[in-house]
Amino acid sequence: MTLRAKLTVAFALFAAVPVLAALWPVRRALAEALDAEYSARLDQAARAIAGEYRRLASDAVAAARETARSKEVEALARDRGQPGFDPAEAAGRAAEWMQARGLDVLVIADAEGVVLSSGHLLARAGDPDPNLRALFATAPAGQAMPRPVERATPEGIEQGLAAVAWETVPGVNPPLRVAAGLLLEGRFAERLAALTGGEVIVRAPPTAQGRPHRQRGALIDRIIGATRARTRLIPVPSATFPLATIEVTLPVSGLARAQATVAFALVVALAVAVVAATMAGHLLARRITRPLEALRDGARQVSGGALGTRVDVRAGGEVKDLVDAFNAMTAELAATTTRAAAAERAAAWQEVARRLAHEVKNPLTPVAMSVETLRLAWERRRPDFGDIFDEGTRAIAEEVRRLARIVDEFGRFARLPAPQPRPVPAEELVATALALYPQTQGGVRLERDIEADLPMVRVDRDQLLQVLHNLVRNGIEAVGEKGTVRLAARRVGHELAIAIADDGPGIRAEDLPRLFECYFTRKAGGTGLGLAIADRIVKEHGGRIEVASRPGEGAMFTVLLPAI
Repeated sequence: MTLRAKLTVAFALFAAVPVLAALWPVRRALAEALDAEYSARLDQAARAIAGEYRRLASDAVAAARETARSKEVEALARDRGQPGFDPAEAAGRAAEWMQARGLDVLVIADAEGVVLSSGHLLARAGDPDPNLRALFATAPAGQAMPRPVERATPEGIEQGLAAVAWETVPGVNPPLRVAAGLLLEGRFAERLAALTGGEVIVRAPPTAQGRPHRQRGALIDRIIGATRARTRLIPVPSATFPLATIEVTLPVSGLARAQATVAFALVVALAVAVVAATMAGHLLARRITRPLEALRDGARQVSGGALGTRVDVRAGGEVKDLVDAFNAMTAELAATTTRAAAAERAAAWQEVARRLAHEVKNPLTPVAMSVETLRLAWERRRPDFGDIFDEGTRAIAEEVRRLARIVDEFGRFARLPAPQPRPVPAEELVATALALYPQTQGGVRLERDIEADLPMVRVDRDQLLQVLHNLVRNGIEAVGEKGTVRLAARRVGHELAIAIADDGPGIRAEDLPRLFECYFTRKAGGTGLGLAIADRIVKEHGGRIEVASRPGEGAMFTVLLPAI
């Protein structure tokens, strides 16, 4: 954290503490007023929950009655008495009927509780169900009771509580019974929470055997500010003992909104105080830290290359001394750098002049010797002067052409223009490069391996063609009188790769690191600038040239360019 930020935060905290100290007592007083409203609202919620349970129980009774008298169950009872009845085929019918009627529990069983078909627990078919037998024994037909149930879910067998009613299928012997039920959790708990506007939990106390059985309904947290919540336990009617209770916790509304209003007003006051203190602190901190920030920005500019940067800021005391020292340092650094750059440029031009003189001197020697030979032959009136003249002038012309090529290479390296990139289809670039070599000479063969649907590249077309021409020409010269030069183009990730490979003698391992250095060459009559120029062009296009070679196995140069 910066010094300015620390000072600003300190001023903001200084203004916020008094307002924060007033929030707690005000909130406590309002919370105490909420207690008076709870009793009436809890009574009202209890009545609403009892009515909702009666409606759920009535729905379970109606579903059991309707299913027991349905044609589907009548058909199942009729099939049951047939000789070819398949219990396995009947086991899954209750699942379809349960889903169609929106039930959570549906069982078709005999009077002893042996399950014929179960919608909520398919594996129970053919087995006696103790809970079902207890329901038939304790609850009369047509009356819903809360009962523990086991249900098959994707996660496994789950315990639950449901309001379950049963009815006898009329006209069937031996008798069949239909038990239908709706869960006292999940949707039921959510509906109770939405109805009462509070938090609802359906709980199951220990069973008659003393083993605990508990199922908790969905929690809908809609408390809007109650500080002392009270709970009301509502027993669910049962034939023997209370098998379940519904626990409801209600929030307050009016007083809670009043509490929120007062708290909001205090928060607004706190925010105003903090904003005012923050602005004042920021202005003061800015006055203190501005010279230091100016020095920081100046140091960043110096590190970025602006060595002559000056810091112009009003300051006093030790900070002013620091600013003056910084400005003096950057002035001296700029002067020193200027002198060093001038010396470096002079050294560079001396090196260029030395190299150029060396390269020019080599062709001049045979030129001078040819001229001297011609003069002696002319003075002596040699009869073979015509042959000597033809041979000498040919040598002079060859060396003059070589000298012109050397000067041209040096000139191009010094005057290489900035690239003018534009989108170019890679197919066009490669096709144009190959068009320069419609056929090769002697035993040299040029192979092409161009991938379809090459990407676009953003390049200076003429400069890239110069690079490809240089690499292909080097490959042809490397193979000599017989060999193969292969040009391949393909997409590699987000790049275009153009590879020029030859099966010539390859490149020595010690020469690989120096291939792209200026003036390095192993060719007789070479200037050592061709690959240096190619490498510079490719790098200015955001790409690179990779080279791989083993002596005796040829070499491969790969130009990698960003695709668009």
